[in-house]
Amino acid sequence: MERIPVEELIKFKMLPFDVYNENGEKLVDAGEILTSGKLLQLSQYDVLYKSVPKHVDREKRSSYTQDEAKGYDPSYETFEPEKPKEIIFDKTVNRKSKLKAQSQVDMKSYYATTMFALKENANQDAIQMVDEIKDKILTDVQAIIPDVKYSSQLKLLGNYYDCHALNTAILATAMGYKLNYEEDMIEKLAQASLLHDIGMTRLPKELLEKTTLSQQDNKIFQKHTQIGYKILKYEMKLPEDICLVALEHHENNDGSGYPFKLSGDQISDLTRIVGLCSFFDDLTSNKTPHKVKNTKEALRVMLEVGSKKFQPALLYQFVNMYNYNDLESYDDMAQ
Repeated sequence: MERIPVEELIKFKMLPFDVYNENGEKLVDAGEILTSGKLLQLSQYDVLYKSVPKHVDREKRSSYTQDEAKGYDPSYETFEPEKPKEIIFDKTVNRKSKLKAQSQVDMKSYYATTMFALKENANQDAIQMVDEIKDKILTDVQAIIPDVKYSSQLKLLGNYYDCHALNTAILATAMGYKLNYEEDMIEKLAQASLLHDIGMTRLPKELLEKTTLSQQDNKIFQKHTQIGYKILKYEMKLPEDICLVALEHHENNDGSGYPFKLSGDQISDLTRIVGLCSFFDDLTSNKTPHKVKNTKEALRVMLEVGSKKFQPALLYQFVNMYNYNDLESYDDMAQ
């Protein structure tokens, strides 16, 4: 097979060859009409191959390096993330949370242990650990939903990287219960949220610690979506809809996001919810250019960003789930 860039496929209305991914799985049959939707689907892959006619000589076939034949992309292997020597996590507690203090600490402990395991090897044991923390979130959040008046009563406080995926999962799960989603959808929201930033584990530690990013830094940072997709699909072998959340959670409703500038219905329903909850946690953790002091200010920013970033109906549901006048500072909630 020969390697082929996605850009080259655009010139074909009907494909004269089969197209495969880096693992040898056929994606498109020869003779298939290449629609814009199919092109978008193929653009998710960093490496594509086309079938080669049998008369192509052996020397030309061997001109590809062994790494290319395996679909190796050097840009994903230039980072050697530092492996932790011990499991450390932030034990800060939100005293206003409806989640019990011990439950907050346990969630962070389970998550830190799970990420430690995934950095070592995304094997079945690590996948089982993800399922266990997902189940804890589902159980704990369902129990407190009737008592939650403010969204800040759901938030874990402390180090951003200890809490962000957990907060996204808690918010998305709460949204699922509050809006009466199907049980299967709520479980997928919890799992996809926990893993949406898994690609960050393969980025350099010094990059994650920077407060401002250069243009080159930002290019590397943005790779976490594609790295995450690969980890979930090829290492953890999770369902495609879960994998797509890792890939698409920085896409925007107006097509201004990355990595593929998808818009509207091109973004999966699961991704839309996780992406919205992830952005809200970024806002309330002051990880965006919009600095806020409390939930009310964060919700105001969400409404200002509006349909450029989010599906309007989904944003409206999110903003109206809890009392809008949530004025207490997050700093004042920590103990």
